[in-house]
Amino acid sequence: MSDQGSTVLLEFIAGCVAGFSKIYSGQPFDIVKVRLQSMQGSAKPSPLAIASDIIKNEGGVKALWKGSLPPLPGVGAMASIQFGVNENVKKHFIRKNGGKKMTTDQLFIAGGLAGLANTIVSASAEHFRIRIQTQPRDNPIYKGSIDCMKQIYGNYGIKGVYKGLVPTLFRDGIGYAVYFTMYSKLLELFAPGQARSDIHLAKIGMAGSLSGIILWTSAFPFDVVKTRIQTDNMANPQYKSMADAFRKTYQTGGVSAFYKGYIPCFFRAIPVNGIVFMLYEFLHRKFIAPPQPKPYALAV
Repeated sequence: MSDQGSTVLLEFIAGCVAGFSKIYSGQPFDIVKVRLQSMQGSAKPSPLAIASDIIKNEGGVKALWKGSLPPLPGVGAMASIQFGVNENVKKHFIRKNGGKKMTTDQLFIAGGLAGLANTIVSASAEHFRIRIQTQPRDNPIYKGSIDCMKQIYGNYGIKGVYKGLVPTLFRDGIGYAVYFTMYSKLLELFAPGQARSDIHLAKIGMAGSLSGIILWTSAFPFDVVKTRIQTDNMANPQYKSMADAFRKTYQTGGVSAFYKGYIPCFFRAIPVNGIVFMLYEFLHRKFIAPPQPKPYALAV
């Protein structure tokens, strides 16, 4: 394999390893978010009430990690795609610019393409996870993660596996365009002129955390609609399309319905995205970084 090919592979592997950290640092926040998003009508229990109920009635603290098995390989693959595609599209633009700094539009395109590529895995992995997280506690439909995958594919085929794909495309396309653009811009603000390899990991983590908050704030309505569709009845769905889900969600809860579950998502974004970027940059410096450091925005 050529040096360039090896570098590309290492970028995807580094993203995968960093992605594993998302599950165990963010899963308790995620299950609370999903429960709130999937609630119909005007019910507004607090995130703490949801978490307490899960712990009390569903098997103790470990129940907060319910549904973590199916996304474990999926999240690794998603982070691999996100970082790998983003880094390599940035390289393309840097070559196109003759080594000059990327424009904001180019950063946005690179992040957006990374997000769209990510949906190949995220749409199905999140669908399985959400089904496990929201199934009835007294009479569960699925015996476990593998059974969930088998039942959905066996009964509804690939269309069932990718239920919720359209809002996932919008969420990830828009969200990751914002995410990676803001990360680059924040690093320029926190560490102006510094080489990528010289930026303190604390600043990396701060930029990652803030970028994660901005990502979820901008894309959250699509995430709510995605959850509604992915928890809908498979045989007799109430939502005919993404547009129909937006309309019915608004009719039953107004604008605030599109931000149900935002608070646990906000707090989840802080550790998860800070850790992911710090781990990725650590691995990048250890195994990928070129011998001649360049400013972050120009790094190849």
